[in-house]
Amino acid sequence: MAELGPDELLRSKLEAATVVVPADTGLPVARFALIIKSGEDLLSVVAAVKQATEPLVTQVDRLSNLDHRALVLSMPGRCLRRDPAPAFEAAYELVRRFDLEAAEPDIHTDIVPEPDKRRRGAPNESIDDFPPGCWAPEQPALKPHWAIENMSVPQAWGVSDALKRPSRGVNVIVAQPDTGITAHPELQGVVHVQGYDFVDDDSDPTDPLDYVGNPGHGTGTASVVVSRGTGHVAGSAPNASHMSVRAVESVVRLSQVTVAQAIDYALEKGAHVISMSLGGIPSFSLDRAVTRAVSSDVIVLAAAGNCVGFVVWPARLDACVAVAGTNDGDKPWRGSSNGPDVDISAPAENVFRASAEKGKPPGVGQGQGTSFAVALTSGVAACWLAHHGRANLIAAARARGETLQAMFLRLLKATARRPKEWDSFNMGAGIVHAERLLRADFNLGRDREAVVSAPSIDAAALSVRRLVAEAVSADAAQADIDWKLHGPEIALSILNLKRGKVPDTRGGPRPETTLGAFEPEISPTLARAIATAPALEAVLASRNPAGE
Repeated sequence: MAELGPDELLRSKLEAATVVVPADTGLPVARFALIIKSGEDLLSVVAAVKQATEPLVTQVDRLSNLDHRALVLSMPGRCLRRDPAPAFEAAYELVRRFDLEAAEPDIHTDIVPEPDKRRRGAPNESIDDFPPGCWAPEQPALKPHWAIENMSVPQAWGVSDALKRPSRGVNVIVAQPDTGITAHPELQGVVHVQGYDFVDDDSDPTDPLDYVGNPGHGTGTASVVVSRGTGHVAGSAPNASHMSVRAVESVVRLSQVTVAQAIDYALEKGAHVISMSLGGIPSFSLDRAVTRAVSSDVIVLAAAGNCVGFVVWPARLDACVAVAGTNDGDKPWRGSSNGPDVDISAPAENVFRASAEKGKPPGVGQGQGTSFAVALTSGVAACWLAHHGRANLIAAARARGETLQAMFLRLLKATARRPKEWDSFNMGAGIVHAERLLRADFNLGRDREAVVSAPSIDAAALSVRRLVAEAVSADAAQADIDWKLHGPEIALSILNLKRGKVPDTRGGPRPETTLGAFEPEISPTLARAIATAPALEAVLASRNPAGE
């Protein structure tokens, strides 16, 4: 059998990673994000990729207007197979064929559970198909505004009012890449800034509520940020302006490419805070978008994750504020991801929020998840920006050699409320205390908090090694492999092990929930890479799906 040429080999791997689907299925188009090396000519790479993949009918576009080294290779009429191993194998071949800095398949991951509305009793979000002990029962006795009171948000508003300073996040734009929003009484009177829909590629970010995923999620998270308090829900920044960016239909089966595009859109359109109530695996395109936003003095926050134990991405990035979840008793919410990558905690258990479902009247219920913890905290960030004035804060940060994000995070940690027996290793510095944050001297905590430099692909690879150290062993994290190249696949494999799922079409929920209970499939390239790393191979090695 004749050996395949480089273009034929690439096309064979792209074909193996995808399946042909009819145009009207609604399945996401197969895509790969490509990062070209610094100094490479963009147009030359685009032409080479188009020529090599032309028989497969591909498109090559820029990821966004703000990233001149990131491309998206799309394959209309095809979607990625559910088994991620062939997709990663194709990405590795793209790196080899075009000498790229990185390439990644746009895998819609499923590692951070959220309630499935089709299988729960309204309005309780506790359902019996989640990992045991994850979702908590409702608490009918809770007061609707308990979450913002737990964070001393009304007192923070009072500080601004007493000093006659801008209050409640006024004139601050909070962007939320999520499922979009829908009309709801709890959002009545909210100032909306023009958003975008990257799912349908149009300028209307309305959530249609008619898909399998997390319909209504964006409406719920928006309400805990900007609801005016005239109904049952009070947002932590009710005077802030809200920018809805519809980037996903599921906040757990998310597209790294569209979330990266949503971040760039928010940055380009003037957002001051970006709050991400979503999480998944590491993504170089997403890392780069977060880096751009932070470097431009936008405050970026993300949910630590639900029911998977370990902090997920993008929260796991050093550049991003990672928010874990607590309950009304100041204890960790039972489903909150935790670990040393958590920066801060906020209410996440039975937080009152707007609910929206197709064919049902708008409602209010108790929601759970770090989605709400990060949304509440983003509102506090908006209050801080409004109170001091963003320009003043940027000047103060520059004078201290920091980005605005670094200064905000330092003060957020230094002013946090630390309940008795608080686990700072796993749950961050404490629970957000908005009043202390607004009153804090700008130098507070400088003796304890190091300035974090802007992240890079090296930093993203380091975040994967930290996951391996937590989940496997310190020895495994020291393996002599290309962590830049293999980081996303390693992370997905470990997180799937934690969830108890095999990432292929024959898989599904498994009864085992502990790490190492079974072995997921990995790509042949990764299998070869870890052959000299016994500690990592012992956990990740498996049958080779490609038979190599």
